[in-house]
Amino acid sequence: MNTTEVELLVRGVIAQLGLAVTVLSVIGSPAGWSIVARGGTGRVIRFTVAGGRPVAMRAAIQERLEAQH
Repeated sequence: MNTTEVELLVRGVIAQLGLAVTVLSVIGSPAGWSIVARGGTGRVIRFTVAGGRPVAMRAAIQERLEAQH
């Protein structure tokens, strides 16, 4: 997957959950994908998701957004 595809996954999860979150950046790293977003209150949300199959990545993104939102 590339940066655009991962960003679309993150945006899709945000839309599906109806979260007031804006994606700020998605950057590939050896550890996976570093994602930075801003919550509705202005709080910065940072997490890393391991690369892999899109379905598994989507589930991991959803889990992290739900836990941090």
